Parts: sequence; structure tokens; C-alpha cells
Amino acid sequence: MDKGIRRIAGVVMMVAGVALAGWLVFGAPHDWEGNVRLVKMAMGLAATGMITGGARLIFWQPAEQPSGAAREAGVG
Repeated sequence: MDKGIRRIAGVVMMVAGVALAGWLVFGAPHDWEGNVRLVKMAMGLAATGMITGGARLIFWQPAEQPSGAAREAGVG
């Protein structure tokens, strides 16, 4: 995947995750009870995963390529 497309997809995923998290905190009904509370918790975990996945897409580093600092130090 092209680096630019991967970063755009990462930004889109992070924005969607932050929007979902913001809705859960400020917009979702706070009187949800029973099993719906578990759905709200699962949605919060999904938002956290979306933010993490977006950051991984933006700052993706293949395992076989050393980072710039390691390359300058002669490691790898």
C-alpha cells in the first residue's frame, strides 16, 4: 500500500474513532441499562482500537527496515 494512502486511511480511522468516543462521552444516552451498557462499553473499546489502529497506519514501520535513528547509530 502506498505511504500516502496508508496515512490518509490512518487519519480517517483516527477521526472516526475520536468522533465515536466523543459521541459516547457527550451524546449517548446516559440512562442505558442492562445489556445495552455492555454494548456501550464495547463501542468504547472499538473507539480505542480505531484510534490505535489509525496511529499504527500513520506511523507504520516495517519490521525488516530499521528506523532512522537506528540507521544513524549503525544498528540493524
